[in-house]
Order: sequence, then C-alpha cells, then structure tokens
Amino acid sequence: MQSIQRFLQTHQSSRNRARTRVHRATVTGVATLISKGISVIAGFVSVPLTASYLEAEQFGVWLLLTSFVGWVSIVDLGLANSLTNALATADGQDDMRTAQKAVSSAFWLIICIAMIVSIISAIAYLYIPWNRVFNVHSLEAQSVIQAALVPCFIFFILSLILSIPNRVYQAYQEGYIYSFWCGLGNLFAVVGLMTAIQLQANLSALAGFFFIGLLLGDIFASIHLFFFHKRWLLPKFRYFCLSNSIWLVRSGIKFWIAQVSAILIFQTDLIIIAQLFGASTIATYGIALKLFALIITLQSAFTLPLWSTYAEAKARNDFIWIDKTFKQTIKLSITWSFCAGFLLTLVFPWLLRNWFNQPKFFLQSTIIAMFLTTVLVCTAQCVAMLANGLGEVNVQAVVAPISACTNLLLSTTLGHYFGSVGVALSTGICVLVFSLGIVGNDILKKLLILKVS
Repeated sequence: MQSIQRFLQTHQSSRNRARTRVHRATVTGVATLISKGISVIAGFVSVPLTASYLEAEQFGVWLLLTSFVGWVSIVDLGLANSLTNALATADGQDDMRTAQKAVSSAFWLIICIAMIVSIISAIAYLYIPWNRVFNVHSLEAQSVIQAALVPCFIFFILSLILSIPNRVYQAYQEGYIYSFWCGLGNLFAVVGLMTAIQLQANLSALAGFFFIGLLLGDIFASIHLFFFHKRWLLPKFRYFCLSNSIWLVRSGIKFWIAQVSAILIFQTDLIIIAQLFGASTIATYGIALKLFALIITLQSAFTLPLWSTYAEAKARNDFIWIDKTFKQTIKLSITWSFCAGFLLTLVFPWLLRNWFNQPKFFLQSTIIAMFLTTVLVCTAQCVAMLANGLGEVNVQAVVAPISACTNLLLSTTLGHYFGSVGVALSTGICVLVFSLGIVGNDILKKLLILKVS
C-alpha cells in the first residue's frame, strides 16, 4: 500500500513539474514575444529612418555594423551556453552552492576573455583594411567606417561582460524577466537612433546612440538580478572554482565551435553580397534578410526557453515529457514559419516600395529562396534546443564547421553564377543536409535510447 502511495505521489509530483515547465516556458515565450515585438517595431522604425537618412553605401555599412550584434556570442568560448546547462542542472538537483560557483567562475573567465578581446580589437582596428572588408572605395566612406567601428567594438566588449544575466534568467526558466529589460533596451536604442538623426549626427554617432540604448537594457538586467532578485548569485572571487571553470571551458568549447559555425552560416550573407556586388547593393538584400529573420526571432521567443527546460527535465530523468514536447514544437514551428514566410513573400514587394523607399528591382526567386530557408532554419532551431538541453553537442561541434565551410564555398559559387538567389539558397541547402539531416538524425536516436533506458 505504501509503495502504491509513493508511486502516486511521485507521479503527481512529475505531472506538477511538467505543468510548471510548460507554464514557465509559455510565460517566458509570451514575454519574449512582447520584447521581440518591440524589437520588430524598432526595426520597422529604424530601417526606413536610416535608409532615408544615410546614403546607399553608408546604409549598407550600417546594416553590416548592426548585424555584428549577433557576433558577440562567438568570443566567450561558449561559456554563457555551458553556464546555462550548469545552472539548469543545479536547479534540477536543488543545488545552490554549485550554482554560485558556476556563475562566479563564468564571470571571472569572461572578464579575462574581455581583456584579451580588447587587445585584439585594438590591433584589428589599426591593421585590418576595413575598406576591403566593406568593399568601399571613396576616401570619405573609408574614414566614416573607421570612426563607426569604435562604438561597435566598445559595444562588443561590454556586451560580452553583460551576457551572464540573460543566461541566468534563462537557466532558471525566468526568461520573461530578462525579456522585459531587453525590450526596454530596444526602446532606448530606437530613442537614441531618433535623437542622433534629429541632431544630424554622422554614422559613428548614430551607432554610438543605438548601441548605448541596447547596453542600458543589459545593465538594468544585471542590477536587478544580482542586487535584488538573486543576490546570492552575485559573482565573487571567493566562489571561483578551478574544477568548475575547467568543466565550463571544456563544455563551452563545443558550444563555441557550433556558435562560430552558425555565425558563418547565418550572418555572412551580407558580407558575401558586399564582396560580390558592392556595398551599395546590400540595402535591398539586407532588408529582405532582416524581415525573414524576424520570423526566426519571433519563434525563438518560445523555443529558446526550452533549452533550460530540457536540461532541468534531463536532470530529473523525465525523457517522456522531453520527447512529447519536442514533437509538438516541430509541428508548431513548421506551421508558423510556413504561414508567416508565405505571407511575407506575398507582401514584400509592396513593403520594399512603400515602406522602405527602395524602388530597385528585386528578384522574386531570391525571396522564395529566403522563404524556404526560413522554414528549414526554424525547424533546425527546435533540433538545436533539444541537443543543447540534453548536452549532446559533440556531433554539432564536428558537423557545424563542415556546414559553415560548405556554406561559404556554396554561397560564393552560386552567388557568382546565379546572383543573390544563389547566396540565399546556399544557407537552406546546408541547414537541410547538416543541421536537420545529420544532427537531427543523431539527436533523435540518442533521445530514443534515453527514453528506453
């Protein structure tokens, strides 16, 4: 009789935890969706403003500079990602001491990395021929780029240091709190951008005002987390643990390899377009890329919280729930990305002419290629969250660099022969073959083994 009662209690506890996971993930998703909605509005406001304010070549440079925001994650050696798994596992085991050590160890390691990055950035600023990177030729444009890179590098380094709060919130399934601060940062960025335009500032000041606004959101998130919400997690040197640091670095390197590869796959299209066709041709392609990226970004509001949720469920051996949730997210992802992408494909020509003031001819085949690629990327995002949550990143660390190199080669080759449609299509081909074909097949096999065992 007692064994039956214990079984019923355990079953009820498992069901309660499952409901809590879904509730937290949903709340985080809705809050993040609101934050991303603010970001979307910010994009719809800022892109036409900057497109009409800047010359075509400078606008292309601006799109490249703002795309570098997504590159911050590649310089932390994957520490932020390994921290997410460490904290989620500690939460699943109700281990506060390990969580303290993990946060403090990650913080001091990132401080050291930030110092190294500062030195490398200074050398790169002085010695890299940025006019060739951006493919500009006029002396005026070269000087503008040099000046605009300064706030970009400063933002890069400060964002690296301020990356921890986001991961802490996500690991404890409280991403909705960070979403609030992130949304506030986006509002500050738009206000800063509009202020700079009103002041008739140059590209450097424009970037400075924009990046400061984004940083304010992370600064407020850090203050709230470490001085009010979870003061016990405030990084302190006495909590630094060498063994924890070694584990974070070893685990983080695998994430880092996958991250760098993802950047090379998803963030290099504009650079390739600039090299093949010149900086002035970036505008239209960049607008299309940003609009389709919004579909992926909005979906990530609900898929990203699943990372820590999967990790916490794994710590409790709740693999049946993981399998059920993963299958549901795949179905929802395909439905959402297809419907949203199809609608955007239909309205894009109108948006290009009437909203973004870009009357230039743009191939419909390129838009269709971006649409198909978006559906594949959204599906692959679900697979990546499952792999990351289960800590199964070995295959990703091997496959991702091959995929990245293939994408660069394919984009350049197809872009040369078929124009922008070749560049857009290359990403989709690599995602289909590597992210879904190889990594997806591997993670499904491992999930099946975990369920059976």
